[in-house]
Amino acid sequence: MKHLPLFSTAVENFALFPRLPNSTQAEAFLTSRSLMLRVARCDVCGEEVTIPFKCKYCGGTFCAEHRLPENHDCDGLDEYWNVPVNVKRRLSPQPARRSRNIGLMKYGANNTVLIICTILFFISIVAPYEMVEIFALHPRLDVLLAMPWQLITSMFLHVEFWHFFVNMFVLLFFGTELERRLGDRKYLEIFFVSGLAGNVGYIAYSYAVGSFAPALGASAAIFGVMGCLAIIAPEIRIIIFPIPIPINIRTALLLFAAYDFWMMVASYMGLFYTNVANIAHLAGLAVGLYYGKRLGRRKVRYDFYF
Repeated sequence: MKHLPLFSTAVENFALFPRLPNSTQAEAFLTSRSLMLRVARCDVCGEEVTIPFKCKYCGGTFCAEHRLPENHDCDGLDEYWNVPVNVKRRLSPQPARRSRNIGLMKYGANNTVLIICTILFFISIVAPYEMVEIFALHPRLDVLLAMPWQLITSMFLHVEFWHFFVNMFVLLFFGTELERRLGDRKYLEIFFVSGLAGNVGYIAYSYAVGSFAPALGASAAIFGVMGCLAIIAPEIRIIIFPIPIPINIRTALLLFAAYDFWMMVASYMGLFYTNVANIAHLAGLAVGLYYGKRLGRRKVRYDFYF
């Protein structure tokens, strides 16, 4: 009762209410507040709820006990399950994602591959050839059984400058883009599986032709990266220097594959000799195309040129 004069004074300040006795003023004030704050009712039990729950499937209003679709015999739930998955993803509200910078250093997996290749390249310059040969791929099965790590380490080795420069230049752009679209784990999976496929293809080819020269380089893995991008982002265009004409990445890979196939056949027929493992390129490319087909298309952000 000590606070009643303060409450009456506060109510009297509202111009909407005439000057009435204090009890009548207070009753009118409380009535107006209840009209302004309409309390929702549950569609099932009719209970008044101050914080109602709105079902996203049927649009009804429910209390905490009946808010789940299975607790209020939701009619819209059956219709929702009959909607195709791709349509359902577009219709369902997606959580807001925090904006991310697209800086190169955001993607550590591809950078790690580049750093390892660079370190090993400079080590190969000063290290004895016998040491480098331990980590290169020897296609004989007896050697691989004794040194199985060659299937992995050979992907990171480069001993010629232009081989190293071209591979790292291409991987810098396309590897970063693939990791940005698919994430670091999926990128590394595609990189290593493509590289392993290239090594296995080279081993099989070596036994087929009877030539067992050691091989090294990340070319097969890079072809896998580009093959996957060609499927999930076919609108990417590239420029092959010195031809200043942008071409579609699929067209470029088709030209690369045709060139590698021709070089492989010509070398097998003895027309000329090449020290490039063309079969490894084709095997890595096939794996990349397979991954791209499985993953489906991804939205293109920008073009690349090399």
